[in-house]
Amino acid sequence: MKKSEVRPPVVALVKGGLGNQLFCYAAGRALAHRLGRPLLLDVMTGFRRDGYGRRLRLDRFPIAAEFAPVGVCLGGDTRALRHKLARGLARWQRPESRSYWAETAVAPEAFVSLQPPAKRIYLNGYWQDEAYFREVAGLLGQELAPPVPTAGEALAALGRISAAAAPVFVHVRRERYQPRLAEDYYAAAIRECLARVPDAAFFVFGDDAEWARRNLEFQGAPCEFLDDQVPDEIDTLHLMAACRHAITANSSFSWWGAWLGERPGGHVWTPETPGFPVMAPGRWHRVANRLER
Repeated sequence: MKKSEVRPPVVALVKGGLGNQLFCYAAGRALAHRLGRPLLLDVMTGFRRDGYGRRLRLDRFPIAAEFAPVGVCLGGDTRALRHKLARGLARWQRPESRSYWAETAVAPEAFVSLQPPAKRIYLNGYWQDEAYFREVAGLLGQELAPPVPTAGEALAALGRISAAAAPVFVHVRRERYQPRLAEDYYAAAIRECLARVPDAAFFVFGDDAEWARRNLEFQGAPCEFLDDQVPDEIDTLHLMAACRHAITANSSFSWWGAWLGERPGGHVWTPETPGFPVMAPGRWHRVANRLER
């Protein structure tokens, strides 16, 4: 293909933990696919000042994108002059000429019909709503499928999940996390789950095993705590997606565990008030909850 025929790329800024990285990729993939353009990932800017020491994890997935070169990353830092100028200029540009799109400037219903100019497009946001990328759900189900675990503990856990008649993952997020879900959410979700899925077997993942063991009650149903057996978060995501049903935390990570694991007849329970702008699909069961700060 001649250089003049190469269409300008969509560049998606990747940032945050694994769950948010998946959202960043999904939105960029959806826009690039609809416009027939290549997708580049800015994997530099979002981690330059990450206070949690997070790093790129998308390189473990069969994604359909390349990493953007330094010159495309607007200085490689959100505080760089080029990045500030691009962001500031976008506030004054008409939509049909804007090449820098922040999540706050475009709602999902507008994003899916976006017709940007014939030049490089830069996306900056978390895009935590299926509506941004529903049109490419089939592609994403393949490209974001976490690889099969190779570690012995994770493989053994996968075998136990696969052998269960109705495996349900329960995800808990509490360490360095605000706001946190109170135990009443999990009690109500487990109760609703057992009413619909009486043969449920629960597999608990998360970052606070002591709290989960002390506060979660499964009414005599089989339960296994896997939080300290599977240290690799990508292995954890694979195990969560292998479960037929899900009880999510107010977390983008467990959102993806539930979304990637959806199948006919499966159920997902999710907090009605997550405290974050993570939008649950309308087909999921919303459970009333309190938040602890």
